[in-house]
Amino acid sequence: MNRFLKLAVSAVLLTAMVAGSGCHWFGGSEGDEAQTAGNLPPPIDGLTPGQFGAPGGLPPTSGVEWTPIQGMTLPTVYFAYDQSTIGTTEQAKLEQVANILLQKKDVNLIIEGNCDERGSIEYNRGLGERRALAVKAYLTKLGVADARMRTISFGSERPAVQGHDEAAWAKNRRADLIGAK
Repeated sequence: MNRFLKLAVSAVLLTAMVAGSGCHWFGGSEGDEAQTAGNLPPPIDGLTPGQFGAPGGLPPTSGVEWTPIQGMTLPTVYFAYDQSTIGTTEQAKLEQVANILLQKKDVNLIIEGNCDERGSIEYNRGLGERRALAVKAYLTKLGVADARMRTISFGSERPAVQGHDEAAWAKNRRADLIGAK
């Protein structure tokens, strides 16, 4: 009897932990960007996705605060479904951005990673972070100093287009680039 009680308590606790974690197994729709909780990205530099707090907040910058440059338009980088790799057409955009940043040494860059509405909050924050970091890594490879770029993930919290179809989702899988001083 005592063994049965331990098994029952363990089953109840396990169910509560899984249900409370917001995991995909209990209520997402098929085709989510996150198929299981096991697809969460690993921590980057010891940080967990979304660690920098509320939407709109930037990561700590050692006391340096950057202000977006009004009127400076940079291209948006789009991504394939559930991907953080930069496609060929998007590479050309980033080469243009790198040329601008290499010419204008006083301009810094904020890279905002975004996702479509499919997937859990945690997964989308992680995927948005991977997208922003992929853009940063590509620009670094092109010669832009790492210290001139900051990344943040908004997951699916800032859609560019409202809608629940592929046309809207394609516009929301993106990294927004914001020039700042």
